[in-house]
Amino acid sequence: MSDSLAEKIACLEVLAAVANLNGDPTPLEFEAFLAAINSFQPLPAGVTPEKLLSTSADIAQQLSQIQAPELQQQVYRGAFAIARSKGIDPQEAKVLGEMKTAFALSPEMAQALEKQPLIHASSDNFADSALSGMASLIGREGEIRRMIFDYAMGAAIVGLVPLTGGGTLEIKLVIVLALILKMTWDIRQRWGQPQGQGMLVTMGSAFGILWAGVAGLIVWGIMIGLGVVVPYADAFAKAAGFATATWLVGQAVNQFYASPKRPDFSALKRAFPNLISTDKSTS
Repeated sequence: MSDSLAEKIACLEVLAAVANLNGDPTPLEFEAFLAAINSFQPLPAGVTPEKLLSTSADIAQQLSQIQAPELQQQVYRGAFAIARSKGIDPQEAKVLGEMKTAFALSPEMAQALEKQPLIHASSDNFADSALSGMASLIGREGEIRRMIFDYAMGAAIVGLVPLTGGGTLEIKLVIVLALILKMTWDIRQRWGQPQGQGMLVTMGSAFGILWAGVAGLIVWGIMIGLGVVVPYADAFAKAAGFATATWLVGQAVNQFYASPKRPDFSALKRAFPNLISTDKSTS
């Protein structure tokens, strides 16, 4: 492998590592990542955006391999654009600082590079990458929906367990709460621990969780009421209430963590300029 090819691959791996710094990249980070690696066209044989994002590279080690000043400036500009796409957090600021030090970039040079815009990718290869990202997003939504259903069934089973004696309801509530907390943790991990949801999304999800508790109580009461006319219906009251509350909490939590991953109209328009009209009124 030639030195120039090794340097280019190191640049691409650094950009992928920056995109993956806080877990799976959000749609804005993914879009900026595509634009950043587009400046290194043509990509080395066998190198694709998806393959770059699936690898784990040591940023410090890769930075030491990049010696050409023009490549150093190019990769810093791309890394800054990726970090800026959703707001630079302390971890990203630290990496950008390490890049400035490794490349001996003066404050003036760094500021000049940060002001230079990236050209967004519009080739067929990058459209395929955008489609792959969207397909992955849809697939993950389905996986998480099935996982939430499994937790809801688990909560229903807890409600059906025939316990007797004082404090059995409290014990079941604690077990269901533990299931909900574990489900929330799993959903967060599946989405790559995304950040930047915003105040409105946070408030909406909080109200969704509150509504889940209210809906669980309503279903519980309905099943008890049905028990008056339908034999043994009230025996499923706890199971129905627990399952309803768990399902709705899962949906609210999923919407909270999925919101930073969904591409907006402008991102879709840049990814598919030939399919989406620039005039929204004609869509």
